[in-house]
Amino acid sequence: MTMSLPKETDIAILGAGLAGLSIASWLDELVPAGADMPRLHLLEAREEDTHDRTWCFWDQSAHPFRDAISHRWQNWQVSHAGKQVVYNDPDCPYAMLPADAMRRSAYSRIAIRNEFSLVRGVKVEAITPQSESLQLTTSQGQLDAKVVIDTRPPPLEALAESQGVWQVFHGVEVHQPHHGLGLSKAGLMDFQAGHAGIHFVYLLPLDEHHLLVEWTCFEADRHSEICKILLAPELPWMLANWLDEHLGKDWAVQRSETGCLPMMPITPPHINSRYLSAGIRGGWMRPATGYMFASCQRGAEDVAQQLLKAHAQKRWHLTPPRIRPSALNWMDKVFLQAMRQHPEAAPGWFLQLFANTTAAQQRRFLGDQPSAGDLLAIMQALPPGPFVRAALPRFSISRGH
Repeated sequence: MTMSLPKETDIAILGAGLAGLSIASWLDELVPAGADMPRLHLLEAREEDTHDRTWCFWDQSAHPFRDAISHRWQNWQVSHAGKQVVYNDPDCPYAMLPADAMRRSAYSRIAIRNEFSLVRGVKVEAITPQSESLQLTTSQGQLDAKVVIDTRPPPLEALAESQGVWQVFHGVEVHQPHHGLGLSKAGLMDFQAGHAGIHFVYLLPLDEHHLLVEWTCFEADRHSEICKILLAPELPWMLANWLDEHLGKDWAVQRSETGCLPMMPITPPHINSRYLSAGIRGGWMRPATGYMFASCQRGAEDVAQQLLKAHAQKRWHLTPPRIRPSALNWMDKVFLQAMRQHPEAAPGWFLQLFANTTAAQQRRFLGDQPSAGDLLAIMQALPPGPFVRAALPRFSISRGH
Protein backbone atom coordinates (compact mmCIF):
# COMPACT_ATOMS: atom_id res chain seq x y z
CA MET A 1 0.00 0.00 0.00
CA THR A 2 1.17 3.54 -0.70
CA MET A 3 0.08 7.00 0.37
CA SER A 4 0.97 8.91 -2.80
CA LEU A 5 -0.51 9.10 -6.26
CA PRO A 6 1.68 8.30 -9.30
CA LYS A 7 1.44 10.00 -12.68
CA GLU A 8 0.14 6.91 -14.46
CA THR A 9 -1.04 3.34 -13.92
CA ASP A 10 -2.63 0.50 -15.84
CA ILE A 11 -5.80 0.12 -13.75
CA ALA A 12 -7.47 2.67 -11.50
CA ILE A 13 -10.26 1.36 -9.29
CA LEU A 14 -12.37 4.10 -7.74
CA GLY A 15 -13.48 2.91 -4.32
CA ALA A 16 -12.05 0.21 -2.05
CA GLY A 17 -15.33 -1.36 -0.96
CA LEU A 18 -16.57 -4.84 -1.72
CA ALA A 19 -16.47 -4.50 -5.53
CA GLY A 20 -13.08 -2.81 -5.75
CA LEU A 21 -11.37 -5.13 -3.27
CA SER A 22 -13.01 -8.17 -4.87
CA ILE A 23 -11.56 -7.29 -8.30
CA ALA A 24 -8.11 -6.86 -6.77
CA SER A 25 -8.46 -10.13 -4.86
CA TRP A 26 -9.56 -12.03 -7.96
CA LEU A 27 -6.54 -10.68 -9.85
CA ASP A 28 -4.30 -12.00 -7.08
CA GLU A 29 -6.22 -15.29 -7.07
CA LEU A 30 -5.82 -15.80 -10.82
CA VAL A 31 -2.14 -14.84 -11.20
CA PRO A 32 0.61 -16.95 -9.58
CA ALA A 33 3.17 -15.16 -7.41
CA GLY A 34 6.00 -13.78 -9.52
CA ALA A 35 4.01 -13.79 -12.76
CA ASP A 36 3.46 -10.65 -14.81
CA MET A 37 0.73 -8.48 -13.33
CA PRO A 38 -0.71 -5.10 -14.42
CA ARG A 39 -0.22 -2.08 -12.17
CA LEU A 40 -3.32 -1.35 -10.12
CA HIS A 41 -4.20 1.60 -7.92
CA LEU A 42 -7.27 1.60 -5.67
CA LEU A 43 -8.34 5.14 -4.85
CA GLU A 44 -10.38 5.36 -1.66
CA ALA A 45 -11.95 8.60 -0.39
CA ARG A 46 -12.13 7.45 3.24
CA GLU A 47 -9.09 7.94 5.43
CA GLU A 48 -10.06 5.11 7.79
CA ASP A 49 -12.19 1.97 7.72
CA THR A 50 -15.12 1.26 9.98
CA HIS A 51 -16.76 -2.09 10.75
CA ASP A 52 -19.96 -0.77 9.22
CA ARG A 53 -21.52 -3.69 7.35
CA THR A 54 -21.74 -7.39 6.71
CA TRP A 55 -22.50 -9.41 3.60
CA CYS A 56 -24.61 -12.56 3.72
CA PHE A 57 -25.10 -15.17 1.00
CA TRP A 58 -25.43 -18.88 0.37
CA ASP A 59 -21.94 -20.37 0.38
CA GLN A 60 -22.31 -22.27 -2.88
CA SER A 61 -19.49 -20.94 -5.10
CA ALA A 62 -15.74 -20.47 -4.84
CA HIS A 63 -14.43 -16.97 -4.10
CA PRO A 64 -11.29 -15.37 -2.59
CA PHE A 65 -12.89 -14.60 0.80
CA ARG A 66 -14.02 -18.07 1.84
CA ASP A 67 -11.52 -18.26 4.71
CA ALA A 68 -12.80 -14.91 6.02
CA ILE A 69 -16.40 -16.10 6.52
CA SER A 70 -17.20 -15.72 10.21
CA HIS A 71 -20.49 -17.66 10.55
CA ARG A 72 -22.51 -20.28 8.71
CA TRP A 73 -26.10 -21.43 9.36
CA GLN A 74 -27.47 -24.70 7.97
CA ASN A 75 -31.09 -23.58 8.44
CA TRP A 76 -33.00 -20.46 7.43
CA GLN A 77 -36.51 -19.27 8.28
CA VAL A 78 -39.17 -16.89 6.97
CA SER A 79 -42.12 -15.91 9.20
CA HIS A 80 -45.40 -14.07 8.63
CA ALA A 81 -48.72 -13.88 10.50
CA GLY A 82 -47.85 -16.70 12.90
CA LYS A 83 -46.61 -19.04 10.14
CA GLN A 84 -43.01 -20.14 9.65
CA VAL A 85 -41.18 -22.03 6.93
CA VAL A 86 -37.75 -23.47 7.74
CA TYR A 87 -35.30 -25.01 5.29
CA ASN A 88 -32.03 -26.86 5.67
CA ASP A 89 -29.07 -27.27 3.34
CA PRO A 90 -25.90 -28.49 5.12
CA ASP A 91 -23.88 -28.56 1.88
CA CYS A 92 -24.55 -24.89 1.01
CA PRO A 93 -25.22 -23.01 4.26
CA TYR A 94 -26.20 -19.38 4.68
CA ALA A 95 -22.99 -17.48 5.45
CA MET A 96 -21.87 -14.11 6.82
CA LEU A 97 -18.76 -12.14 5.89
CA PRO A 98 -18.02 -9.11 8.10
CA ALA A 99 -16.56 -6.04 6.41
CA ASP A 100 -13.47 -5.98 8.61
CA ALA A 101 -12.68 -9.63 7.81
CA MET A 102 -13.17 -9.03 4.08
CA ARG A 103 -10.85 -6.03 4.18
CA ARG A 104 -8.14 -7.87 6.12
CA SER A 105 -8.20 -10.63 3.53
CA ALA A 106 -8.00 -8.20 0.61
CA TYR A 107 -5.37 -5.99 2.22
CA SER A 108 -3.11 -8.99 2.82
CA ARG A 109 -3.27 -9.79 -0.90
CA ILE A 110 -2.58 -6.16 -1.88
CA ALA A 111 0.37 -5.93 0.52
CA ILE A 112 2.30 -8.79 -1.12
CA ARG A 113 1.78 -7.54 -4.70
CA ASN A 114 4.30 -4.87 -5.65
CA GLU A 115 2.05 -3.87 -8.55
CA PHE A 116 -0.90 -3.08 -6.25
CA SER A 117 -1.40 0.10 -4.23
CA LEU A 118 -4.20 1.47 -2.07
CA VAL A 119 -4.22 5.27 -1.80
CA ARG A 120 -6.52 6.80 0.81
CA GLY A 121 -8.06 10.22 1.09
CA VAL A 122 -8.41 10.58 -2.68
CA LYS A 123 -11.52 12.26 -4.08
CA VAL A 124 -12.00 11.93 -7.83
CA GLU A 125 -13.30 15.18 -9.27
CA ALA A 126 -13.34 14.47 -13.03
CA ILE A 127 -12.63 11.73 -15.58
CA THR A 128 -11.44 12.95 -18.99
CA PRO A 129 -10.89 10.69 -22.01
CA GLN A 130 -7.44 10.88 -23.62
CA SER A 131 -6.22 9.16 -26.79
CA GLU A 132 -4.76 6.14 -24.96
CA SER A 133 -6.03 6.57 -21.40
CA LEU A 134 -8.48 8.20 -19.05
CA GLN A 135 -7.20 11.13 -17.04
CA LEU A 136 -8.39 11.37 -13.44
CA THR A 137 -8.43 14.76 -11.78
CA THR A 138 -8.30 14.12 -8.04
CA SER A 139 -7.75 15.89 -4.74
CA GLN A 140 -4.15 14.60 -4.88
CA GLY A 141 -3.37 15.56 -8.47
CA GLN A 142 -3.83 13.94 -11.86
CA LEU A 143 -3.51 10.26 -12.73
CA ASP A 144 -3.58 8.72 -16.20
CA ALA A 145 -5.00 5.17 -16.27
CA LYS A 146 -5.35 2.81 -19.20
CA VAL A 147 -8.70 1.71 -17.75
CA VAL A 148 -10.90 3.00 -14.92
CA ILE A 149 -13.27 0.81 -12.90
CA ASP A 150 -15.73 2.96 -11.00
CA THR A 151 -17.33 1.40 -7.91
CA ARG A 152 -18.57 4.62 -6.30
CA PRO A 153 -22.29 4.88 -5.46
CA PRO A 154 -24.45 5.45 -8.54
CA PRO A 155 -25.72 8.96 -9.25
CA LEU A 156 -29.43 9.43 -8.63
CA GLU A 157 -30.11 9.95 -12.33
CA ALA A 158 -28.90 6.38 -12.97
CA LEU A 159 -31.64 4.93 -10.75
CA ALA A 160 -35.11 4.00 -12.01
CA GLU A 161 -36.76 5.03 -8.73
CA SER A 162 -40.28 4.74 -10.15
CA GLN A 163 -39.67 1.04 -10.89
CA GLY A 164 -38.45 -0.09 -7.49
CA VAL A 165 -38.10 0.57 -3.78
CA TRP A 166 -35.40 1.44 -1.29
CA GLN A 167 -34.28 -1.19 1.22
CA VAL A 168 -33.62 0.80 4.37
CA PHE A 169 -32.31 -0.91 7.50
CA HIS A 170 -30.87 -0.31 10.93
CA GLY A 171 -28.92 -3.23 12.34
CA VAL A 172 -27.31 -3.80 15.73
CA GLU A 173 -24.93 -6.38 17.09
CA VAL A 174 -26.37 -7.14 20.51
CA HIS A 175 -24.81 -8.72 23.57
CA GLN A 176 -27.38 -10.73 25.51
CA PRO A 177 -25.95 -13.36 27.88
CA HIS A 178 -27.44 -16.82 27.24
CA HIS A 179 -30.10 -15.53 24.83
CA GLY A 180 -31.29 -19.11 24.27
CA LEU A 181 -31.84 -18.90 20.51
CA GLY A 182 -30.68 -21.79 18.36
CA LEU A 183 -27.32 -21.12 16.72
CA SER A 184 -27.94 -23.11 13.52
CA LYS A 185 -30.88 -21.06 12.16
CA ALA A 186 -30.82 -17.70 10.37
CA GLY A 187 -34.03 -15.67 10.49
CA LEU A 188 -34.15 -14.09 7.04
CA MET A 189 -37.52 -12.37 7.25
CA ASP A 190 -39.83 -12.07 10.26
CA PHE A 191 -42.53 -9.72 8.95
CA GLN A 192 -43.83 -7.19 11.44
CA ALA A 193 -47.51 -6.23 11.56
CA GLY A 194 -48.84 -2.83 12.55
CA HIS A 195 -46.59 -0.77 10.31
CA ALA A 196 -47.43 0.90 7.00
CA GLY A 197 -45.54 -0.79 4.18
CA ILE A 198 -43.24 -3.81 4.33
CA HIS A 199 -41.26 -4.27 7.54
CA PHE A 200 -39.34 -7.30 8.77
CA VAL A 201 -36.71 -8.30 11.31
CA TYR A 202 -33.57 -10.07 10.16
CA LEU A 203 -31.97 -12.14 12.94
CA LEU A 204 -28.60 -13.92 12.94
CA PRO A 205 -27.45 -15.68 16.14
CA LEU A 206 -23.66 -15.25 16.26
CA ASP A 207 -22.93 -17.24 19.41
CA GLU A 208 -24.72 -18.01 22.67
CA HIS A 209 -24.24 -14.42 23.86
CA HIS A 210 -24.40 -12.33 20.67
CA LEU A 211 -26.96 -11.61 17.93
CA LEU A 212 -27.12 -9.48 14.81
CA VAL A 213 -30.61 -7.99 14.52
CA GLU A 214 -31.78 -5.67 11.73
CA TRP A 215 -35.06 -3.84 11.26
CA THR A 216 -35.66 -3.46 7.50
CA CYS A 217 -38.32 -1.74 5.47
CA PHE A 218 -39.00 -1.54 1.73
CA GLU A 219 -39.95 2.07 1.02
CA ALA A 220 -40.71 3.86 -2.24
CA ASP A 221 -39.74 7.27 -0.82
CA ARG A 222 -36.24 7.34 0.68
CA HIS A 223 -37.07 10.70 2.32
CA SER A 224 -40.02 9.30 4.27
CA GLU A 225 -40.22 9.55 8.05
CA ILE A 226 -39.55 5.84 8.57
CA CYS A 227 -36.35 6.09 6.49
CA LYS A 228 -35.17 9.05 8.58
CA ILE A 229 -35.78 7.04 11.76
CA LEU A 230 -33.94 3.95 10.52
CA LEU A 231 -30.96 5.86 9.12
CA ALA A 232 -30.47 8.02 12.24
CA PRO A 233 -27.56 7.14 14.57
CA GLU A 234 -29.99 6.55 17.44
CA LEU A 235 -31.55 3.13 17.95
CA PRO A 236 -34.99 3.15 16.27
CA TRP A 237 -37.89 2.84 18.70
CA MET A 238 -39.44 -0.11 16.85
CA LEU A 239 -36.18 -2.09 16.99
CA ALA A 240 -35.73 -1.22 20.67
CA ASN A 241 -39.27 -2.44 21.38
CA TRP A 242 -38.61 -5.69 19.50
CA LEU A 243 -35.42 -6.31 21.47
CA ASP A 244 -37.20 -5.66 24.76
CA GLU A 245 -40.03 -8.00 23.82
CA HIS A 246 -37.85 -10.87 22.61
CA LEU A 247 -34.70 -10.52 24.75
CA GLY A 248 -35.88 -8.88 27.95
CA LYS A 249 -34.08 -5.86 29.35
CA ASP A 250 -30.48 -7.10 29.64
CA TRP A 251 -29.33 -6.59 26.06
CA ALA A 252 -26.66 -4.07 25.06
CA VAL A 253 -25.78 -2.72 21.62
CA GLN A 254 -22.12 -3.23 20.71
CA ARG A 255 -22.14 -2.09 17.09
CA SER A 256 -24.60 -0.54 14.63
CA GLU A 257 -24.94 -0.50 10.85
CA THR A 258 -27.42 1.33 8.65
CA GLY A 259 -28.05 1.28 4.93
CA CYS A 260 -30.26 2.52 2.11
CA LEU A 261 -30.00 0.18 -0.88
CA PRO A 262 -31.58 0.93 -4.28
CA MET A 263 -33.74 -2.10 -5.13
CA MET A 264 -34.44 -0.93 -8.66
CA PRO A 265 -33.03 -1.10 -12.19
CA ILE A 266 -29.82 0.89 -12.63
CA THR A 267 -28.41 2.32 -15.84
CA PRO A 268 -24.62 2.13 -15.34
CA PRO A 269 -22.82 5.41 -16.12
CA HIS A 270 -20.63 5.09 -19.21
CA ILE A 271 -17.80 7.09 -20.80
CA ASN A 272 -16.10 4.75 -23.28
CA SER A 273 -14.71 1.20 -23.43
CA ARG A 274 -11.85 2.14 -21.08
CA TYR A 275 -14.37 2.94 -18.34
CA LEU A 276 -16.50 0.39 -16.48
CA SER A 277 -19.11 0.89 -13.78
CA ALA A 278 -18.97 -1.91 -11.19
CA GLY A 279 -20.63 -2.90 -7.93
CA ILE A 280 -24.00 -1.28 -7.20
CA ARG A 281 -23.07 1.42 -9.72
CA GLY A 282 -22.80 -1.29 -12.39
CA GLY A 283 -26.09 -2.98 -11.48
CA TRP A 284 -24.37 -5.91 -9.76
CA MET A 285 -26.68 -5.89 -6.73
CA ARG A 286 -29.82 -8.03 -7.13
CA PRO A 287 -32.67 -5.51 -7.63
CA ALA A 288 -35.48 -7.56 -6.07
CA THR A 289 -33.58 -8.77 -3.01
CA GLY A 290 -30.66 -6.46 -2.19
CA TYR A 291 -28.26 -9.43 -2.19
CA MET A 292 -24.87 -8.36 -3.51
CA PHE A 293 -22.01 -10.65 -2.54
CA ALA A 294 -22.45 -13.62 -4.89
CA SER A 295 -23.16 -11.54 -7.98
CA CYS A 296 -20.27 -9.23 -7.07
CA GLN A 297 -17.88 -12.18 -7.05
CA ARG A 298 -19.00 -13.32 -10.50
CA GLY A 299 -18.67 -9.79 -11.83
CA ALA A 300 -15.27 -9.29 -10.19
CA GLU A 301 -13.91 -12.56 -11.57
CA ASP A 302 -15.12 -11.66 -15.07
CA VAL A 303 -13.53 -8.20 -14.87
CA ALA A 304 -10.27 -9.64 -13.53
CA GLN A 305 -10.12 -12.05 -16.46
CA GLN A 306 -10.71 -9.16 -18.88
CA LEU A 307 -7.97 -7.10 -17.24
CA LEU A 308 -5.44 -9.90 -17.52
CA LYS A 309 -6.32 -10.39 -21.19
CA ALA A 310 -6.08 -6.65 -21.84
CA HIS A 311 -2.68 -6.53 -20.14
CA ALA A 312 -1.39 -9.48 -22.16
CA GLN A 313 -2.64 -8.11 -25.48
CA LYS A 314 -1.99 -4.42 -24.68
CA ARG A 315 -5.54 -3.63 -25.76
CA TRP A 316 -7.22 -1.89 -22.87
CA HIS A 317 -10.95 -2.18 -23.39
CA LEU A 318 -13.59 -3.59 -21.04
CA THR A 319 -17.08 -5.02 -21.51
CA PRO A 320 -19.73 -5.03 -18.75
CA PRO A 321 -19.97 -8.56 -17.35
CA ARG A 322 -23.24 -10.47 -17.61
CA ILE A 323 -24.18 -10.71 -13.96
CA ARG A 324 -27.44 -12.67 -14.18
CA PRO A 325 -29.76 -14.15 -16.82
CA SER A 326 -31.97 -11.66 -18.65
CA ALA A 327 -35.02 -13.67 -17.58
CA LEU A 328 -34.08 -13.04 -13.96
CA ASN A 329 -33.79 -9.30 -14.56
CA TRP A 330 -37.26 -9.33 -16.12
CA MET A 331 -38.71 -11.29 -13.19
CA ASP A 332 -37.16 -8.83 -10.74
CA LYS A 333 -38.73 -5.85 -12.53
CA VAL A 334 -42.15 -7.52 -12.46
CA PHE A 335 -41.79 -8.44 -8.78
CA LEU A 336 -40.73 -4.91 -7.83
CA GLN A 337 -43.65 -3.43 -9.75
CA ALA A 338 -46.11 -5.82 -8.06
CA MET A 339 -44.61 -5.00 -4.65
CA ARG A 340 -45.02 -1.26 -5.26
CA GLN A 341 -48.66 -1.83 -6.29
CA HIS A 342 -49.55 -4.19 -3.41
CA PRO A 343 -47.14 -3.70 -0.48
CA GLU A 344 -49.68 -5.17 1.95
CA ALA A 345 -49.59 -8.50 0.08
CA ALA A 346 -45.81 -8.78 -0.26
CA PRO A 347 -45.14 -10.57 3.08
CA GLY A 348 -47.53 -13.33 2.06
CA TRP A 349 -45.81 -13.63 -1.33
CA PHE A 350 -42.42 -14.10 0.31
CA LEU A 351 -43.86 -16.76 2.60
CA GLN A 352 -45.41 -18.57 -0.39
CA LEU A 353 -42.18 -18.39 -2.34
CA PHE A 354 -40.24 -20.06 0.46
CA ALA A 355 -43.00 -22.52 1.37
CA ASN A 356 -43.51 -23.82 -2.18
CA THR A 357 -39.90 -24.24 -3.34
CA THR A 358 -36.98 -26.39 -2.23
CA ALA A 359 -33.91 -25.22 -0.34
CA ALA A 360 -31.73 -25.73 -3.41
CA GLN A 361 -34.13 -23.76 -5.63
CA GLN A 362 -34.19 -20.91 -3.13
CA ARG A 363 -30.43 -20.59 -2.72
CA ARG A 364 -29.78 -20.83 -6.47
CA PHE A 365 -32.50 -18.29 -7.24
CA LEU A 366 -31.45 -15.82 -4.54
CA GLY A 367 -27.79 -16.37 -5.44
CA ASP A 368 -28.46 -15.36 -9.09
CA GLN A 369 -27.68 -18.84 -10.44
CA PRO A 370 -31.11 -20.38 -11.13
CA SER A 371 -31.79 -23.07 -13.70
CA ALA A 372 -34.75 -22.80 -16.05
CA GLY A 373 -36.55 -25.26 -13.77
CA ASP A 374 -35.83 -23.05 -10.76
CA LEU A 375 -37.35 -20.02 -12.48
CA LEU A 376 -40.46 -22.02 -13.36
CA ALA A 377 -40.76 -23.25 -9.76
CA ILE A 378 -40.49 -19.68 -8.44
CA MET A 379 -43.21 -18.44 -10.82
CA GLN A 380 -45.49 -21.33 -9.87
CA ALA A 381 -44.96 -20.59 -6.17
CA LEU A 382 -46.41 -17.09 -6.47
CA PRO A 383 -50.04 -16.02 -7.10
CA PRO A 384 -50.38 -15.30 -10.83
CA GLY A 385 -52.90 -12.43 -10.72
CA PRO A 386 -50.86 -9.52 -9.32
CA PHE A 387 -47.74 -10.51 -11.24
CA VAL A 388 -49.55 -10.83 -14.55
CA ARG A 389 -51.03 -7.37 -13.99
CA ALA A 390 -47.58 -6.00 -13.08
CA ALA A 391 -46.05 -7.63 -16.18
CA LEU A 392 -48.65 -6.49 -18.71
CA PRO A 393 -47.58 -2.83 -18.88
CA ARG A 394 -43.98 -3.93 -19.38
CA PHE A 395 -45.05 -6.39 -22.09
CA SER A 396 -47.09 -3.74 -23.87
CA ILE A 397 -44.16 -1.31 -23.83
CA SER A 398 -41.74 -3.90 -25.19
CA ARG A 399 -44.20 -4.86 -27.96
CA GLY A 400 -44.57 -1.18 -28.86
CA HIS A 401 -40.89 -1.09 -29.82
